[in-house]
Formats: sequence, structure tokens, C-alpha cells
Amino acid sequence: MNRWIDTHSHILPAVDDGSVSMEQTKNMLKIAHEEGIIVLIATPHYGVGCLNTDVEVLKKKLEQVRQEAKQIDENFRIELGNELYYDDEIIEHLRKKKALTLAGTRYVLVEFNKEDEYQNIKTGLHRLLIHGYLPILAHVERYDCLYDNLDRIDELIRLGAYMQMNISSITGKLTDRETRNCKKLMDYGMIHLVCTDSHSDYKRAPRMKEGLSRIKRRYGDQVLHQILIENTRKLINNQHI
Repeated sequence: MNRWIDTHSHILPAVDDGSVSMEQTKNMLKIAHEEGIIVLIATPHYGVGCLNTDVEVLKKKLEQVRQEAKQIDENFRIELGNELYYDDEIIEHLRKKKALTLAGTRYVLVEFNKEDEYQNIKTGLHRLLIHGYLPILAHVERYDCLYDNLDRIDELIRLGAYMQMNISSITGKLTDRETRNCKKLMDYGMIHLVCTDSHSDYKRAPRMKEGLSRIKRRYGDQVLHQILIENTRKLINNQHI
């Protein structure tokens, strides 16, 4: 059985719109482990000018969650990062360590307003790159300016950004816009990371199996291994994907 690395989740209790309690976090950990996840990066939201949970509080909650994970499996590893809402000041917040990279690496998980103009997204990702960060565009399937526009996504990839897809998007119906978009991006090899973006133990639980099964059937073991094992391992080890 493969053991997966989930690099986008909202599993820390009572810090954002994810898990509301340690009890719910425990349930999410159990689900994640049953789904084959053995390394998980907690990525609470962070926004400039927002009411963000202090890093020291996040670290304390992280240690509590790590203890719960070890009760399930000694090898169950929990790391810390942020899902950053892009703002021109976010780089300064990263430098001052108010905002966090993923598991202490150069990788940053960044999201934009889904209705942002393309030039704003491109400029934001480029600014992160020239300051030494490796930006991962969170849930790429959601952005209006990128929907059905492979040239723009290709341009962002050639710029040096990475594309992350939510696993739940691949399991939707073909009538769902995000599902259609995901399948097209997968067809053209434009997805680098597939994550749960889990927020709870019910509607948005950390489930992987169904989505991975569909990826395997449609694209084969090689693509599954590249996205879910090779790329995530390189991220954790702070290597270029």
C-alpha cells in the first residue's frame, strides 16, 4: 500500500474555517490515515490585515495534533504551513515569519480571489519567485481567468509556479465546471500536486482513495506516482519538483 503526503489541509483545531475542535481533528486524522495519508501539512489560512492565529499558538496546536497522530501511527507525521491569501505585503510577512512556508521549505501555498484578473495572479506569483519562494497555486481549477485557458496556465508553469488541484474536484460529475477543468489539466500534464484541502470530518473530509483510483484508471501508475509520491517527496525535502 502506498502512503500519501497531503500538502494542503485545515486540520488544526479552531484556527480558521477548518476543524472546529480537537475532537473533529481526531476524526480527521483517523480518516486521513485510513485513506493512506502518512504525512500531512496543516495549512491554516493567513491573510494580511486579517485576524490570523499567532505562529506560537499554531505551533502549540501542532504539537497537540502530533500527539494525537502518534496514537494512531508512530510514523504519522504532521507538519505546519499556511495557505496564504495573496497580498503585496505577504512577502514581508513571510520574511518576518508571521506567515509560514510549507514545512519550513521554500514552497508557499498561495491563493487568490477566484475572480482576480490573470495579470494580478501572474504578477503575484512572479514576485514570490524573485524573492526566493516556490509558489504553489492552490486549487487552480477555481480561477475564472484560468478556466479553459491552457496557454495562461502553461505560462505560469514556465514562469516557475506549480499547480495544485483538490482531489474532490476530480471525483465530481462531468457537468461540474471544476471537474471538467481538472480533467483537462490532468490530460495536459499541468497538475503538480493533488491534495485534500480538507476542512472537516464530514463534507470536506481528508479522503483520497476514490480520486486516486480515478487518476490511476485514467492516467496510469506512472502519473499517480509522479504527482502523489515523487512531487510531494521533493516538496517535503525542499527540492525542485
